[in-house]
Amino acid sequence: MRKPVFAYGCGSPIRLPIVAALARGSSAKQFIPDANPVYRGDNSIVWGLIRGANEIMTQTREKGFNFYQLDNAYFSRNIYYRVTLNALQLNYLPPSIISNRYKTILGQSGRTILPWKKERQGPVVLCPSSEFLYQYYGTSLGAWTENVILELRKYTNRPIVVRPKALMPKDDIDAAIHDAWCVVTHVSAAALDALRLGVPIITTGACAASPLATAIDQVESPVCAEGRDELFSLLAHCQFTPDEMLSQDIIQIIDRLFADIN
Repeated sequence: MRKPVFAYGCGSPIRLPIVAALARGSSAKQFIPDANPVYRGDNSIVWGLIRGANEIMTQTREKGFNFYQLDNAYFSRNIYYRVTLNALQLNYLPPSIISNRYKTILGQSGRTILPWKKERQGPVVLCPSSEFLYQYYGTSLGAWTENVILELRKYTNRPIVVRPKALMPKDDIDAAIHDAWCVVTHVSAAALDALRLGVPIITTGACAASPLATAIDQVESPVCAEGRDELFSLLAHCQFTPDEMLSQDIIQIIDRLFADIN
């Protein structure tokens, strides 16, 4: 029998309905919408990284239970939302395509996985994450940006452009990176956007796109690796609409999926 699960909205003013939907569909014992909540024991559903979310995740694992981290989707964001077991993101490449669900999700916004772009003339584009994300990893946005540029300069003289996360979703990321030589992130979903567009990536942290990333010292010869369809097929099975959350036990689905891939 599955242990009880408490759902913590962590006071997110926009995403509380998403957490509530997951809590209801997965029969959570209680939905706690407050910011900086007190850990109630057992398993946890947690939104994001701030307003006490990090503390809840830490305490949940310290007590030997599982947390289900709920956040914006890997792709088709603001329609789908990802759910990850005991981590912020998946970091795994399956050996084969799981299903065509990823094609359906991408197709809803008129997108698909494009062929690798072998002839690119654009700059190296840095896509930083939020300041809160860097704080979670014990650094800062400014320090990451400075250090990555210094490291890149050891291996390339190509132009480097920084695309602040604050621009999203006001502009179209596809327009900003479609012709990039490569896209560099820490753990941003921008790396998945680049992979979808056929643009190579460098990731400085472990994230969903990392299995297909190039090492930073190989920036002049970035890899165009096989496995994008397999990766997107897996990620599609870890993100859901609010209606899917209400109508299905997503926690049970995630438990089964992670048992299969581990």
